[in-house]
Amino acid sequence: MKKDIHTKEILITASQKNIIVQEFKTTRQTVYCALKYYTNSKLAKRIRLRAKDLLNKDVKKIESEN
Repeated sequence: MKKDIHTKEILITASQKNIIVQEFKTTRQTVYCALKYYTNSKLAKRIRLRAKDLLNKDVKKIESEN
């Protein structure tokens, strides 16, 4: 029997998740499901976009330090 391995995921820090929870006035469970691609609603897509934006800001911050 073949197991379905779900590997697509956006990894962000707990503080970044808290930012998203506050900005979207939602729950950590909603953010978790969106980042794991378990849901694909408009809200989930917006959460993933915001997570990617937060990651890009961190990358730019690191690059400017070097």
